[in-house]
Amino acid sequence: MPEESWFFAIKDDDLKEGSMEFTRVKGTPILLIRKNNAVYSLSGKCKHMGCRLSKGTFSEEYVLKCPCHGWEYDIRTGKYLGDKDEELSVFENKVEDGEIFVLL
Repeated sequence: MPEESWFFAIKDDDLKEGSMEFTRVKGTPILLIRKNNAVYSLSGKCKHMGCRLSKGTFSEEYVLKCPCHGWEYDIRTGKYLGDKDEELSVFENKVEDGEIFVLL
């Protein structure tokens, strides 16, 4: 299994409070969300049918809603809030020198 490494995702200034940005890091689709001054990094594709989650919405309750079929996930854990045992991959991140990095 390859060793994990930190990779550049986006500039910190590009992720405003209350917003989300989709990016690809080493070919991996990643959704970055800034909420209450924290940065969350999770898979950018819904587990249901692979819809791009950056087209969805997220609420005050930290719930990300897929735009295609309404699947809802907790952005802090990636856990699906429905009756299935599904979850999005969640990636550790850090902000350093004005840039956001994710651990892959």
